Amino acid sequence: MASSWTRLHQELGISPGPLTYAHIEQGANEIVGERDDLDWKRDLPKKAEPGEWNEFSKDVAAMANARGGLLIYGVRNDRKITGVDPSAVHTEHLFKWLRANTQPFVAGVDAYTLTSEDGSMSVLVVDVPASAMAPHFILGSTPREKELRAFAVPFRYSDHTGWLAEHEIDRAYRDRFARQAAADQTLERHLDRVREVVLTDGFPPTAWFIAVSRPSRPLPPLVSPTGREEARDVLLATLTTAVELQGEFRVTQLMRNVLTGTPQVGLRCWIEGNFLHPFKGSNPRGRRMLVELHHDGTIVYAVDTSWYARQKVAIPTEPPQDAYTPVETRVVQVAACEVVALSHEFRRVRRIDSGTDLAAALVSVEKSPAPGLPFPGYAPVIENHSFLDVPSTARCPKKILQVGSELPPAADRTGLRDCAQSLASGLLNQFGLESILP
Repeated sequence: MASSWTRLHQELGISPGPLTYAHIEQGANEIVGERDDLDWKRDLPKKAEPGEWNEFSKDVAAMANARGGLLIYGVRNDRKITGVDPSAVHTEHLFKWLRANTQPFVAGVDAYTLTSEDGSMSVLVVDVPASAMAPHFILGSTPREKELRAFAVPFRYSDHTGWLAEHEIDRAYRDRFARQAAADQTLERHLDRVREVVLTDGFPPTAWFIAVSRPSRPLPPLVSPTGREEARDVLLATLTTAVELQGEFRVTQLMRNVLTGTPQVGLRCWIEGNFLHPFKGSNPRGRRMLVELHHDGTIVYAVDTSWYARQKVAIPTEPPQDAYTPVETRVVQVAACEVVALSHEFRRVRRIDSGTDLAAALVSVEKSPAPGLPFPGYAPVIENHSFLDVPSTARCPKKILQVGSELPPAADRTGLRDCAQSLASGLLNQFGLESILP
């Protein structure tokens, strides 16, 4: 998936969006020299000669090991555009070389040609993302090197490519583990914060589906904050996408039933949901959903999974020993679809070109129904001929483990549904139930 914010965008003052040939032409004329994230190449990549490193793999790995960037083929060192023959561009060969010569594989690389309006000139653009899996090394190409799995780690320094020393490779691995730990901690912080917001000390207790999604690669600091109209567009588009993912579950549309479509300003985010209403009583009616769209690309989604069951009094609260906290399974499935759709549409509107990490949990105050009694646990509730019931074969665990999933950078509807299925199944399987989205 092509980046929507690159060195060309930054230096030419272009708003985030797809690159065009006119942008390449303007960059060649106005940008002096190369950068660590911008490399001009005259000729198309070629297959490596025996005993040589694969130059294309080396250049891609070097940028992925730094902060990503663009390789632009068809431009001389003096910035004169000489162009390339589009018929000679075989992207399948490029990715074949990349798979064969790099470890770990550099995911998310995009390669495409851009052609002038008159069709007389074309360039090849290879868009390399900053990789969360760095360092990437390239393998030697001689028979002996292949046998020994000899490797080296390239890296972009300023306007040239160098090779990492042993201590630099060690630091790169440490940075990888630190990035993943920081990402996990950020998701956890959001989950903990939302738990404190949605959980009340009322009785009977309710169970909440909480999910957080966050781009695996942070947005560039110069990208402007999300506007109110952007936030509204995301919410409206999510309603349509979520229905497509829900299939037969579309009879329940949580966001459409609760949200007003008028996001309110929050701390570096937009907030939607009836949690904006005043808090009244120990367990106020109507406080059923919270959605946050953060300027850094993070999304928070929370919905009460016990509300419908409590309305129908499906779970007895007397005697206290039977006071399980109900979790309506259909709400969990619909919520998984909606949070994935929300993540997808927010990423699309904000032109976020990286993958997205998601974490979801079912939480409650886990309160004892009466003094001296333990928390009974969570009871899964299913709809059966308009009635809500707890399956006789279901488990009622006292703790639901957090689950995670990953949304690929350019996911189609199948990919979105698979991600939603992963979240819903991860939670409902803990009740001994299957979750199957059509």
